[in-house]
Amino acid sequence: MLDTVMQTAAAVRSGELAPTDVVERALARIGDLNDTLNCFVALDADGARAQAVALERRLQAGEPVGALAGVPIGVKDLEDARGFVTTCGDPARRSREVAANDSVEVARLRAAGAIVLGKTNTPAYGFHAETDNLVFGATRNPWALDRTSGGSSGGSAAAVASGMVPLCTGSDGGGSIRIPSAVCGISGFKPTHGVVPNGDPEWPTWGLFSTRGPMARTFAEIAYALDVVSGFSRRDLTSFDLQGSFGDAAAHATLAGARIVWSPTLGIAKPDAAMVTACEQALAVIEGHGASVVETVDSVFEELPVRAWIARAAAGSLRTASLDPMPWDGRFLPAAQFIARFGESVTAAQIVDAEHGAHRANLALAAIFERADVLVTPAMATVPPRVGEPSPYGPGWASDYTLPFNLVRAPAAVVPCGPIAPKPASRCRSRCSSRCRGAPTSG
Repeated sequence: MLDTVMQTAAAVRSGELAPTDVVERALARIGDLNDTLNCFVALDADGARAQAVALERRLQAGEPVGALAGVPIGVKDLEDARGFVTTCGDPARRSREVAANDSVEVARLRAAGAIVLGKTNTPAYGFHAETDNLVFGATRNPWALDRTSGGSSGGSAAAVASGMVPLCTGSDGGGSIRIPSAVCGISGFKPTHGVVPNGDPEWPTWGLFSTRGPMARTFAEIAYALDVVSGFSRRDLTSFDLQGSFGDAAAHATLAGARIVWSPTLGIAKPDAAMVTACEQALAVIEGHGASVVETVDSVFEELPVRAWIARAAAGSLRTASLDPMPWDGRFLPAAQFIARFGESVTAAQIVDAEHGAHRANLALAAIFERADVLVTPAMATVPPRVGEPSPYGPGWASDYTLPFNLVRAPAAVVPCGPIAPKPASRCRSRCSSRCRGAPTSG
């Protein structure tokens, strides 16, 4: 599927494309690729066809069909979609009843005409940055099948990157939208906390660090879908309405006059030279469009953000993992067990200290934005690891650059900036990551 979200919906609304044809094309693509990539872990082909037929009847009756009319989507398996089991990648949940209701996000996507095909893979509860679990196995990178698709929204990212569907849902508590978007070669955006409501029966494992958002190939498509799913919901009192439109902001974005602070390491990471080079080449292109790098900084934070982030995230992970009595060894891969095990030693005082750490990190970023509009960094320190193998860099191969912006609950984005290896068999695309104040009007 090569059409954009907007092109697909427009063609369906105009009658140029039938919703049933769009669905069949997506199902065929999934049939061709899913055995290799393992993006979709649940699929309801008959249900998708029924949704398409119902949409065709509405079109024939002249009824409004919504901004996403006929757009086939996947839903990350940490989020409820009516008629599907939400396994969260945990064997203990596999036999649960199907969800009776959609999440707020999925309900809004359906109301706008999107057609839910199925659920996409995730590590158990999104606990680590490689999409692999003991229920469905690993999702592979479309660019290099021996490499991970990243996590925790790796099933969604790989499904979009490989053209199975143009739009999926994702969530991000420490980089889980941005990491897989980066390694799978698509744009990615973590909205400010509260832009996309949660409102599930259970509070998110990582609380205010976690936020949801649509995943697509380009920022124009992400922004278009954000206009559908954003806004206040009574089911989530941390959500809020925004003035203006993400889609309009993306359509009228300009780099002219934008002031950039460039930080190759944030004072945290030790990136591969190829990553830094790719980002610096991208910065030169950006400057050619009227932006300027006003400053290069070695360090942004006075203390390591992971110290504050991990206390809160580990405590939440321990609670989530402990909700079911089934032994952890039968539910979680070692990488997923780590953060929950860490939670066993976290004290209440450390959780309070973590909130103070978040505040101090926010002040450090505020100082950056007194003299610049955008902070740019690499999206990750090195290429993604091979499936089933730890990264030689260590667990921070991606999260060194992502989790600080969950800590401060701010918007953050990844944008493509070119391959860093010449051979498709080992190619991973480097990304620059930007943390913008306000709507995604740059990057």
